[in-house]
Amino acid sequence: MRGQDAGDFPVRIQLLIAITLLWLPLVLLTLFAGTFHGDEVVKPFIHDLVPQVRFLIALPILLLADMAIDPAVSVAVRNLQASGVVPEHQRSRFRAALARLAQLRDSVWPDVIMLVLAFGFTWLFRPGYGPSAIEIADASWLRSISDGNVTLSMAGWWYLLVSAPLFQFILFRWIWRFLIWAGFLFKVSRIPLVLRSTHPDLSGGIGILGLVQQTFVVVFVAFATVMSSAIAHNILFEGDNFEASRPEIIVFVLTCVVLIFAPLLFFSGQMYAERRRGLSQYGALGHRLSEAFFAKWISGAGADVGSELKDATDPSTMADYAATFDTVRSMRAIPVSLRSAVTIAALLVVPFLPLSLTEFSITDLLQRMADALV
Repeated sequence: MRGQDAGDFPVRIQLLIAITLLWLPLVLLTLFAGTFHGDEVVKPFIHDLVPQVRFLIALPILLLADMAIDPAVSVAVRNLQASGVVPEHQRSRFRAALARLAQLRDSVWPDVIMLVLAFGFTWLFRPGYGPSAIEIADASWLRSISDGNVTLSMAGWWYLLVSAPLFQFILFRWIWRFLIWAGFLFKVSRIPLVLRSTHPDLSGGIGILGLVQQTFVVVFVAFATVMSSAIAHNILFEGDNFEASRPEIIVFVLTCVVLIFAPLLFFSGQMYAERRRGLSQYGALGHRLSEAFFAKWISGAGADVGSELKDATDPSTMADYAATFDTVRSMRAIPVSLRSAVTIAALLVVPFLPLSLTEFSITDLLQRMADALV
């Protein structure tokens, strides 16, 4: 999943460059203009959560995401190649899908298109402020007002022409990388895989793909922080309230969970077929073992037990078989557990928790806890 230039600079250097280019000029320009803090404008820079959250929280998360996602992807690819899940006669199709993934990842044209889209998106929609928020008649670090005319400040121009577009570009690039990985999973799911219903991962042997999808939550948490900052801006400066935003937050979290795990649905057909086959095969074997166990230990007809089952009718073997059949019966429809999905949803909720402080303060919360204990 790494791009051609992803490994040229250490992550700490990438972070330093990004913050120096996207956030620091806004600080310097607002200090020079006197809009960094103070009462000269309605909304000084230091009080605006949008740039602080985007460039000091979400941006580092997006740049650090490689450290979680790339190793997981590499391990999953090696596992699929070495585990036998991809049969030998289908290896050429797997290698072709992997080559296509690398080609799309390293192509320069998607980056060019995403850069153009980022500039267009930023100029048209003013991300973080709404389509017309910059033009409303409130002076801020983004704009100045003179004789009823609204003019972008130098910091505002830097935000719209440099900081916001480059941040959007990084967001779009992660969307692209998620999409091409999903495309790779689709191609792999079209290969007749060797799944085993008795595999302890309860996913036929491809449970590691579920672990890869879980690592993408890092990117979606960055999206959540961006959305949280936009909601906070609307609450603090445009009269919205947290209660009205709750349905939007719930829909966002649920949508993200669905998007993260949706590519795994490509494998549901093969997994369902393997589970059904396993239940049939091991169900029939279970009946034969039960009959042999009954004949040996209950009816006393042990001499009539088939030779292939004579050594398999002791109680410990039956217990082992029961555990195996339970594994087959518990095989999932997709390679991810409900517990993992709930954990991902909880992580996505975290960036929105500070918004609850707009309803009541920490002091109020502590006072309520103290009252409950008295």
